[in-house]
Amino acid sequence: MSLSEPEAKLRVLILNSNATELDRVDLTTRLTNFGLPQEIITRINELWGKTIVVAKQVIHIGKIIISEIIKFIKENSHLAVGVAIGAAVGALISMIPFFGPILAPLATAISILVGGIAGYRIDQGKKPTDGVIGVSQEIILIAKKFFELFANIFNSLRIEFNK
Repeated sequence: MSLSEPEAKLRVLILNSNATELDRVDLTTRLTNFGLPQEIITRINELWGKTIVVAKQVIHIGKIIISEIIKFIKENSHLAVGVAIGAAVGALISMIPFFGPILAPLATAISILVGGIAGYRIDQGKKPTDGVIGVSQEIILIAKKFFELFANIFNSLRIEFNK
């Protein structure tokens, strides 16, 4: 897809106006509800304040990127969880004494790929099957249920403490 310069400027201005309406607490709550690990949420929050100046206008580039990430996660929620689980597996493997640092890069790449494929298959409505992909799909579904429970607990606590 190719945009002309005026179309690109208009699109950036529209994205910027939408991004200025984002709330940081709401963002963190949404990302937690999506089941993303806290490490990823922290990294995404680091983008929050990033801005650039274009033609004497402040563009909230960090918020634009975050809003596009949220849009992608909404459209592909299981894929995002699968990739996060794959990254967690890679991090766990890196903690193995002696061999962990050697195996971690390959294990991370493979587990992210398998987790992403399994999550994508769930997003497409395909049922879990036997084999590595099927087991990965079931792990993603279990993790999603766990993080939904976890998010519900935090939302209940937030509501209780705001009274």
